[in-house]
Amino acid sequence: MLRRALVLAIVVLALTGPAGRAADPILPLAEVRPGMQCTGLSVFRGTDVSSFDVEIIDVIGRETGLSGPRILVRVSGPAIADTGIGFGFSGSPIICDGRNAGAISEGVGEYGNDVALATPIEEILTARPPRPPAARRAPRLARAARPLTGPLTVSGLSGRTRKLFTRAAARADLTVLAAPPGPIAGYAPVDLRPGSAAAAALATGDISIGGVGTITYRDGENVWAFGHPLDNFGRRSLFLQDSYVYSVVSNPLGIPPFTSYKLATPAGHVVGSVTTDSSSSIAGIVGAEPPSVPLRVVGRNSAGRLLVLQSRLADERALGHGAGLGLVTPLAASQTIEDLMRSSGPVTFSMCFRLRVQELRRPMGFCNPYFSLTSALGHLSEAGDLVDSFDLAPLNIRDAELRLRARPGVTEDVLVDADAPPRVRPGQRIGVRLVVQRRRGGRRRISGSLRVPRSLDPGRHTVVLEGDSEDFSLQDAIEGEFVTIVFEFFAIGEEEREPHTAKALARRLRALHRPLGISARLKRRTLGLVVRSDEVSYSGSAKLRLRVARARPR
Repeated sequence: MLRRALVLAIVVLALTGPAGRAADPILPLAEVRPGMQCTGLSVFRGTDVSSFDVEIIDVIGRETGLSGPRILVRVSGPAIADTGIGFGFSGSPIICDGRNAGAISEGVGEYGNDVALATPIEEILTARPPRPPAARRAPRLARAARPLTGPLTVSGLSGRTRKLFTRAAARADLTVLAAPPGPIAGYAPVDLRPGSAAAAALATGDISIGGVGTITYRDGENVWAFGHPLDNFGRRSLFLQDSYVYSVVSNPLGIPPFTSYKLATPAGHVVGSVTTDSSSSIAGIVGAEPPSVPLRVVGRNSAGRLLVLQSRLADERALGHGAGLGLVTPLAASQTIEDLMRSSGPVTFSMCFRLRVQELRRPMGFCNPYFSLTSALGHLSEAGDLVDSFDLAPLNIRDAELRLRARPGVTEDVLVDADAPPRVRPGQRIGVRLVVQRRRGGRRRISGSLRVPRSLDPGRHTVVLEGDSEDFSLQDAIEGEFVTIVFEFFAIGEEEREPHTAKALARRLRALHRPLGISARLKRRTLGLVVRSDEVSYSGSAKLRLRVARARPR
C-alpha cells in the first residue's frame, strides 16, 4: 500500500507540472498483465482531477466493432463506487506503476458499470495531431454519416426546444444529454492534463454542441482524448474545450442510454483545436483555435423585450464537413422564439437570415413572415445546408446573423368562397372577390387580384384558390422538422442543382423568400398570390370558374 501511495503521489506531481514538460512514460500492451493494480484519473466534480482504483482483468484481442485489442478492467474506490463508469469517462487514463497503459473507452453493459474496456495507449498515440487547417478552400470530400460513439451534449436549450431536439435525435439513433452552460460564477480556464474533462465541440457559446470526455495523454501542446472516435472522420477542425463537471448521474444499468453519465457542460473555454478523429481516439493541439463562423441571433417581441444569442460554429468546410449552419441556426431560432414568447402557443413572427461573405458586397440570405415555426426551421435548415455544402468557388464567411420579431397568437381566416368577372381575356389582370370566415368570428369579404396567363387557351377553366399558411399548432410537424434537420446533418445528403458561384448561391437563398397569403393554382401551374398578408394566416380553399375569351388581335 505504501508503494502504491508513493507511486500515485509521483504521478499526480508529474501531472501538475508545466505544459512544456516531457510526455509521461507509457506501458506497452505487451507488459500489461491480469491482476495489475492501477489508478484511473478523471473529473467527478468541477475541474479537479480525482483518482480511483483500476484492476486489470485481462487483455482481449480485436473483435468485431473494435478498432484493435482492448484491456478489460474493473473500477472501484470511493469516488466511483456509487456510479461506476459511464458517458464522459471515455479517455480517463489508467496509470500502472507510473506509466500510462491506456484509457477507458467502452462499457460492456454490466449492471453497476464497474467493468469496462480500455484502449491501449499505443493505439491511442497512433497518429500525431496535425496543425489546425487555415480558413481556405479545399476540394469537397463526400458527405458521409456522422454518428457519435458517445452521447451528444447540448447546452443553451431549454423547454420545448430541448425536448424536441432530444426526441428527434433519438429517432435518428443519437443520444442527447442536456447540460447547463456553466456555473454562474464561472471558472478559471483549465490547463488540460491527463484526467481533465474536455469537449470536442461543433458549436460554442450561448448554444453549444459537442461530445464530452476525458484527456488521456499530453505531450507538449499535443493532446489525445476519449479512447474512441468521435465519428472516425480523420482530419477535423473542431473546438477543443475544457469542461466543467456538475456531477456524475448514477444509473446502474449498463445499457445505453440507461447508464451513468457525467453531467458536464460542452460550453467551456476554447483552449485549442481537435484536428484528428481516428478509430482509437481524438487528438488536438492546445493553443491554436480552429476557423469558425460567428452566429448572432437577435430577437424582439411585441412588448419590446430584446434577446441576443451569440455562438461560434466550427468551420470545417475546408475539410468537406460544413460549418453546422444547417443544424445550429434552426436550434437558435426555435430557442429564441421560445424565450421571447415564454410559451409554446401560436406565434406570428418575421425572420431574416443574413450571411456576409468577402466575395459579395451585399449580404446573402432571405426574409419571410411566418405563422408556422415548422416552415421557418425548414427554410433555415435548407439555407444552412446550401452554404455548408457549397465548394465550387471561394466563399469566405465573415459572419451569420438571424433576426426575429414575434408577437403572440395567430389570426386565422378560412377561405370559403370566391368570385370573379364571368368573362376574361389572356394577359388581363382581374379583380377577385373572396369570402373568408374568421375562426371564432364572423364572415367578411376581401378583395384581391389575379393575372390571367397569356398562354391560356380560350374556353372554361377552373382556378383553385387556397391559403398557403401551414397549421401552426401541429407539435408533431415541428418535431418532424427537427428529425429532418438532425438526420440530414448526421447522415448522407444529396444536393440537387447545386450552385456553382457565390452569386448563384445568393440567388438560391433569395429564392427562399416566400410571401404568405392566398395563392392561385391552375392544375399544377402556380399563378401567384391573389391576396398577400403578413398579419392573417389563411387556410381553406375555393374554386374560381373562368371563361376565357380569345385574345384581341394586335
